[in-house]
Amino acid sequence: MEIAYKVGTMIEIPRAALLADEISARADFFSFGTNDLTQMTFGYSRDDVGKFLPSYIEKGILKYDPFEVIDRKGVGKLVTMTVDAARSTPTSTAP
Repeated sequence: MEIAYKVGTMIEIPRAALLADEISARADFFSFGTNDLTQMTFGYSRDDVGKFLPSYIEKGILKYDPFEVIDRKGVGKLVTMTVDAARSTPTSTAP
């Protein structure tokens, strides 16, 4: 018996976003781990972010909490680049 299936991958780190054209040659679809992608794009440590993020927002360093509102200039740009690169590459037909 044959079962048709699709292979997907989670884009959670900036390097994966930058190499989306290569990854999409083997994957039929992507999903995004935006919390991890945000953490790694900003270089925030999970253990420490709660200690300084409220003050960054209070002082206007950041307009919003990037874990609540997507950072369009950074994380959003990575997502857009990933989608564009993946769409320009033929996807796999999972063996």
